[in-house]
Amino acid sequence: MISSDAHRVALLHIANKLSKVQQGVPKNANGDPTGTYLMYLSLLYEEEAAEVVQHLEVFPKAVTANALAKKLNRDKKEITKILEGLAEKFFLMKAGGYAIPTPLMIYDAPFILKRNLDREDIKEFAELSHKFFEKEGYYKSWETSYKGTPRTRILTVSEEIEDRRSIVPIEEVYNIIEKTESFALIPCPCRRRADIEGVRKCKDKYPVYNCVLLGPNAEAILTLGDPENKRLTKEEVIKIVKEASELGLVHTTDNYAGPNNILCQCCECCCGLLAGLTRPGLSNPKAIAKANFIATIKAENCEACGTCTDRCKFGAINVEEIAQINEDRCMGCGLCAVTCPNEAIIMKRVEREPIPGS
Repeated sequence: MISSDAHRVALLHIANKLSKVQQGVPKNANGDPTGTYLMYLSLLYEEEAAEVVQHLEVFPKAVTANALAKKLNRDKKEITKILEGLAEKFFLMKAGGYAIPTPLMIYDAPFILKRNLDREDIKEFAELSHKFFEKEGYYKSWETSYKGTPRTRILTVSEEIEDRRSIVPIEEVYNIIEKTESFALIPCPCRRRADIEGVRKCKDKYPVYNCVLLGPNAEAILTLGDPENKRLTKEEVIKIVKEASELGLVHTTDNYAGPNNILCQCCECCCGLLAGLTRPGLSNPKAIAKANFIATIKAENCEACGTCTDRCKFGAINVEEIAQINEDRCMGCGLCAVTCPNEAIIMKRVEREPIPGS
């Protein structure tokens, strides 16, 4: 809770710094961070912590404990204790110094580490984040940049792609895995959040443990030594994404051509990314970028069994004499192709959305 005027001012300083970077913060009609968001930040940063954290920058800009102690004219050991305590909870990033996490991690961090699940206020974390994400409209800036570009994109399931020679590496799940060296398994923060709040609809359908951090992000979380997270081999990641495909989870990653930071396995009911396309009341047609592939029916193989209709999250398939694909609605995930009993669906490459930075 916000304990004083000084605490509120410190939280506002933190929120205003976060508002200037990608994804920003939820804002009210006056353009100020919402009261709900400030309450949420107060759970991360109690008054003593907020007084220190307000002087940090947002990751990747980092400040050493020594430099911060000098700036604040305080004891270095005292400052280090505060910073280390927050970093152990993943409420600060530690990389050559300390930094405020990005808005993405501010939103997800409480639900990634086991040590945070034992907090008495963990349900309050979930309820407040649900409120500002959905009711206060934060999902729009969470999903889409101010330029209207989706922040993430869908990946096509690798085995079902026609003509592998034409594939752009970022669009194929296994190519992302192959070019990455570090992997960390984390619980899906979206499903975990819904679990804690008691609203998860897919509890008996999808597992929580199949999101994968990549590269430096993987190494950063593994240094915390939390039992919720573990290092994975490439072979283990491939197994995870195969199982996720068969279950009906959608693969997503960063929507830019640089190094990938995360490989998500997204459900239609909890995911903050797919929500703009799958959940009533959260409509956002630019919530996530389509893969540059479209499901295509091989008429001679199709027996109109309807398996693909059940698998499609986006209402893109209608079965008449054979299955029909609505190309405007098809996101190119390939889940329909994975379990087609007659191998009647392949993914054909079609240039639909350019990858920023490519």
